[in-house]
Amino acid sequence: MTKELNEHWAAEIAAHLRDRFGLSVREIVPIHKGWLNVKWKMVTGDEPIFVKYYHPDRYKLHTHPERRSAIEKTLQLQQGLSIAGIPCPGVYSYNAQFIQETRSGLFYTVLDWVDGHNAQAGYLNSAQMYELGMATGRMHNWLRFIPPLNKPAWRPDREAYLREWQENWDKAQEAGDRIVCEWLIRSEAIVTTLDFRIFDPCPTGWLHGDLWVDNLLLHEHGLVGIVDFDRMTMAYPEIDVARAILSGSLRDGQIQIESARAFMDGYRSHSEIPGGVLTRAMRMLYLLESIWWLRTEVRAESELRGLLGRFIHEIHWVENNWRTLSEQLDSL
Repeated sequence: MTKELNEHWAAEIAAHLRDRFGLSVREIVPIHKGWLNVKWKMVTGDEPIFVKYYHPDRYKLHTHPERRSAIEKTLQLQQGLSIAGIPCPGVYSYNAQFIQETRSGLFYTVLDWVDGHNAQAGYLNSAQMYELGMATGRMHNWLRFIPPLNKPAWRPDREAYLREWQENWDKAQEAGDRIVCEWLIRSEAIVTTLDFRIFDPCPTGWLHGDLWVDNLLLHEHGLVGIVDFDRMTMAYPEIDVARAILSGSLRDGQIQIESARAFMDGYRSHSEIPGGVLTRAMRMLYLLESIWWLRTEVRAESELRGLLGRFIHEIHWVENNWRTLSEQLDSL
């Protein structure tokens, strides 16, 4: 997308903010994060706000109204979490709608601005992980009272996994991608020998669904806020726990036990999680994410976008430590 187009969208949304919310934007600062969606810090007369434009090539909200409804629901839940004191930005609404639409059809949302910084993956300190654990536990506890969907958005399912695995394998073979083929041989061996009955006791519920470092705003001694709730859905909350620990504590090929334990201690101060669950959660996360990251398209992109390489690294760490996960994690 061109700089001129980005500026055109920003100007149109700024005018709409004035008409809809009475906000006069006097400065617009682009935020270069995320894929396709465009984000800005817009400074108004009172204070800055965060504005996110939902790019049609990613969400297609015009042609998929069910996606708009799903995002509306997550934004509504985020606003509820914010009101309840869980550290996350509040969301502006107009006539009970959290997604706004300009006259030309630009979909966007407006959130409170939160000052904080991102950390490099694997480098959250114990104080930051403790506060992240507390916030995650409080979030899960609050979400327990939200009515569930008819069924989880995702379940551990061997047959479904292997169907998607076959698609990935065919594409890798067609591309002559020997590296991804080697990855997929290993993932097939893991999944075909996994006893899926271990997931039967897993409690379902609402979860953030994307709890990694780029979605965490921090200060040196703790957490400022959790952001980007677009993937919030109902599935298995313990996935959030595994994702946060992998993203925050996996460094130099090892889980940093002190910071991982700090997260679990913070989490348990607000939500129950039995010992041993983290191993199961890591295996569930592997089923959910490996089918996405272990693809020839992603491997090619990861050479250009370092964050993709990080996710692949995390998936390989789970594979490499599959047999010893319990030894490493059950004491946390």
